[in-house]
Amino acid sequence: MQLNISIENPDLPKHKCLALGVFADEKPPRGLCGFIDWRLNGMISREIKQGRIGGTFQEKIIIPFPQRVGAEMLLFIGLGNISDINYNKIYNAAYLAAETVDGMAIDSFAFDLYGENRFNLVTSHIMEAMVTGIFDFLATDIEKLSRMNTCVVTSPSNLQAVSLGIENFKKNVNDKGSVDFCLLENHFA
Repeated sequence: MQLNISIENPDLPKHKCLALGVFADEKPPRGLCGFIDWRLNGMISREIKQGRIGGTFQEKIIIPFPQRVGAEMLLFIGLGNISDINYNKIYNAAYLAAETVDGMAIDSFAFDLYGENRFNLVTSHIMEAMVTGIFDFLATDIEKLSRMNTCVVTSPSNLQAVSLGIENFKKNVNDKGSVDFCLLENHFA
């Protein structure tokens, strides 16, 4: 698995799929999902209001070919209520995102840090939980693991926390070198 990072405006980079976390009780959405909603002229908020996106835990919604963003499709992963979010749920949501992307026969996707800047969660722990969840799904098939290209979309101010999350992943998960972080080194130098 190759892990990249993007600190560009999240609507600009070309991605096959952008997997965004959405909370059931956050209306309108905040964070990266809120930015993409703004970029799409409130389309996500309208879908939430009309009940087509609920944000219930482990809900999956796909919107193909959104206008005005670089992603070919948006994948929304339900995170449940903000007050119920924890690192285990973030791990499970990341696992589900990787499983869903794989089920669509896509070998690359970008993701935001689910729950970032909300409810006292630490960004480095979010990053560790997400990379671990994605890795654990892909590790069930070495071929999937070797061809998947992932990209975390974050802000420049989070680079140190993302780096710490990656260090914690390396320390706590025996990936046997199967997760390639070499493209990230320029961001952390």
